Amino acid sequence: MSAKRSLAETEADANSASLASASSTGETNDSNKPVPYSSYGDVYSVLVALKKTLSEEDIMHASKRALLTVNTATLPPAVQQVAVRLSAQLCTHPTVDCMGVVSGLVEALYTAEPSVRCEIYQTLLKLHELKGLFTDIPLAAEAKQRLDDATMRDLNHSQHHLRCSSLAVLPMVKPQGNSNESNQSAAAIDVFDIICRYTTDAHPKVRQTALNAIFREHTMSVKLPVEMYDECVVATKDDFEQVRLVAVELVWAISSTYPEYPVVIQKFKATETIRLLDDAFVKICDMVNDSSVVVRQRACTILGRFKNVDSKFLSQTFSKQVMSHLRRFVPRGGTRGYNGRNRGVRGNQSRAFIPTPKGDADVDSDEFRLLDSGAAGAFVHGLEDEYQEVRDAAIDSITELSIGNAGFAAKAVDFLVDMFNDSSDRVRLCAIRALVSIGERSLIQLTEEQLSIALSAMKDASHVMRHGIYEFLAVSSLAKSENLAQLMAAFKSNLEKYSEDQMPIYMTLRALGTNHSNMINSAFVRALLGISEHYLSREARIDDIVYAGNIVLIMNTRVATRNALVSVLPDYVYSHLPYLRDKYRGCLPNDILLTVPEKHWFVKQMLENPHVDESVALLSLEDRKAAARKAFAGVQDCLSQCCLGFKSQTTDRAPSSAAKAEAAAEMLKHRIGEFKALQSNVQAADPSVKQFELAVVDYARLASVVPGAKKLSAKLYQHQEVLELASSIMYGSYEIEVRTIGLDLDSLLALRYLRLFAHALWLNCHQANMYDPRVAEKLLDELCQRVRRLHQLAQPRSAEIPELRLLAMDTENAKLSSENISTFIAGFSPLPFAPATGRCQYARASFAKTGAKKRVIEFNHLFPLSLQIRSSVVWVPRRESIL
Repeated sequence: MSAKRSLAETEADANSASLASASSTGETNDSNKPVPYSSYGDVYSVLVALKKTLSEEDIMHASKRALLTVNTATLPPAVQQVAVRLSAQLCTHPTVDCMGVVSGLVEALYTAEPSVRCEIYQTLLKLHELKGLFTDIPLAAEAKQRLDDATMRDLNHSQHHLRCSSLAVLPMVKPQGNSNESNQSAAAIDVFDIICRYTTDAHPKVRQTALNAIFREHTMSVKLPVEMYDECVVATKDDFEQVRLVAVELVWAISSTYPEYPVVIQKFKATETIRLLDDAFVKICDMVNDSSVVVRQRACTILGRFKNVDSKFLSQTFSKQVMSHLRRFVPRGGTRGYNGRNRGVRGNQSRAFIPTPKGDADVDSDEFRLLDSGAAGAFVHGLEDEYQEVRDAAIDSITELSIGNAGFAAKAVDFLVDMFNDSSDRVRLCAIRALVSIGERSLIQLTEEQLSIALSAMKDASHVMRHGIYEFLAVSSLAKSENLAQLMAAFKSNLEKYSEDQMPIYMTLRALGTNHSNMINSAFVRALLGISEHYLSREARIDDIVYAGNIVLIMNTRVATRNALVSVLPDYVYSHLPYLRDKYRGCLPNDILLTVPEKHWFVKQMLENPHVDESVALLSLEDRKAAARKAFAGVQDCLSQCCLGFKSQTTDRAPSSAAKAEAAAEMLKHRIGEFKALQSNVQAADPSVKQFELAVVDYARLASVVPGAKKLSAKLYQHQEVLELASSIMYGSYEIEVRTIGLDLDSLLALRYLRLFAHALWLNCHQANMYDPRVAEKLLDELCQRVRRLHQLAQPRSAEIPELRLLAMDTENAKLSSENISTFIAGFSPLPFAPATGRCQYARASFAKTGAKKRVIEFNHLFPLSLQIRSSVVWVPRRESIL
């Protein structure tokens, strides 16, 4: 006999127990009339049975019994709580009368225990989020009034759990029933007044819930009253960490809603009026010194959201000194014109002058600061924090604020360059990207100290860090020619030590030559190339990478500078230009022909009519763009053919069809390699080229590994390779979906269908190799949920995907087994992926692979059940066309 009892058996046992009880007391009961559940196990067994397909009659019967259980006061509270959860689950079924269930739960609020009432409030909140209760499904007037009365009564209950639950429901209950807009606004303000009373409750959970309720209304586009600003500022000093977290968010939310609202600051009989936006910025700056690392990180993150902050407050974030422009003269009261400690008393000129020691604050001076010192050194503290999460958040906010304020960006450079010495690789890379973002808008003027820090960072063992430094130097400007010579010596050392840095260094030298044309004169060129003024120079080796880099720097200067260097450069330099131009594509300028002297007519002829092998380079940027477009069209055609070939393989399982599919995948990989080589060449020459084609190419790369994954999944001893392929497909599909902005429905369906294949691969490997059964059960549950969501998304074209339709049918019938999953894997074929080019853009995003909160995992060890993705439209080229 099975260990799990069916729903019918459970209900039969409950009915038998109820009838026996009724007969023992002399009462009779109709067998068709539902009776309440008698134990926790009976209710829980129904909750478990809901995961399977039940009949509508069983669901309706279970709903009635759950309501009876909730309204039966003689039952234990634990049974009633589980019955409330069961009612919430049943309300999601279309055959259940949701309003009847809600009315029954509201009635129970008057008789149930406090713990049961908490569960009822949480259920109402869940139904509001899932089915639009109180908005799309309004309550009846009587039920609404009873719920209103019960909520107001429980707000004053002695148990904080009940106060929290009723507070969470209050904003959704109170505004209902007002007809016109003015009444609704007045009711909303009345609700906020009620909630604000509990922001000073004795229990921290109640204070947190009150602030969360207010913030939830803000996220639902409800305009918060400006009068709540003072309560939120007070809450930022709360002893409880979670209260401060929500309070900081609310301070920013209110200030962004009323940025120009005047705030009057009054101290010592003097007043000053500033904008609410500036005052909120100062208050949040003060939270950077909080004792909690989570609050400090949140405060640093929120600082980057502020726009149009006054420059005097922004500049103060990088200085720990007191702001003199925020001091005001204060007339001192008292006897006979006392004007401060250093001014003496009128009529007593013989009093000695006592100066204030340097570094001390003169509290009796004519000036004093009205504002708190929150903004002073806020980012300095954030960048010096002991936790790298806080430092990362501070750097991100500095980058966002630098976009709209050039003066702030100039002050931020010194602090960001100093972060190159940070102990964390992630923080150093974040600082480099921030500087590159600032330098792309205006060149960064590097001092000697900053250059020495950058040169030290160039010796990093990580190639990612070194390449980031090269990008930063490409958007920088040096002050002296000696600094440029020092930088060239460092480039020479890296070229000899790291061969993979050759092209990144050449692209940096190209930018440096353009930015420093005035420094590259005759003396500098002679020293760089080792040319003597009195003796003939020996011809340099054309394959010398250091010499090639020097030529790249010289030839990327302005045309006037190059013409002035004609008398200095040896003849062999010009004879090397055709070879260097063709070998290092994109490193020499397109107008190189203008600076070649007439006596080198053969070089001009080679530059005008070059004989370049197709595998080495293409001639012009236009030709390269045309070739890249042609290669991209080849990738699209090959991808379409592969999708059709994979589909034909599902109908014909012969070995020849499998071999054809593998050959098509290999051809697709070859086409992808051709396109990437051409596309990188075009991007190096013209960074403004659109990059939406990369989404298609990345999808094609994932589709090309499908035949190999299907072949390996049949071999049980190669499970590690299957897991690695599945994780790469899963991560790649997430990356394409998040990085590409503006994907249509068919493209999203193709990505998620490919993700379903990776999920099935992972689960099949776990089941076949008998891994942890709990992990396999969790993966199976996640796969069922993924199938349901994908089938719902593919409803308009589900007939075109028979494998998905069959898998969805097995899932709904609770017949999904390892055989069904293996059949799906064998018959899988990727869908065509062709996003609309006019609406797609490619964004930069950072991904964190996580399987649980605060737990970083690797994709080849645990299944990626969730991804933390952070992206910003700021990084998207031509973002105005997207918005």
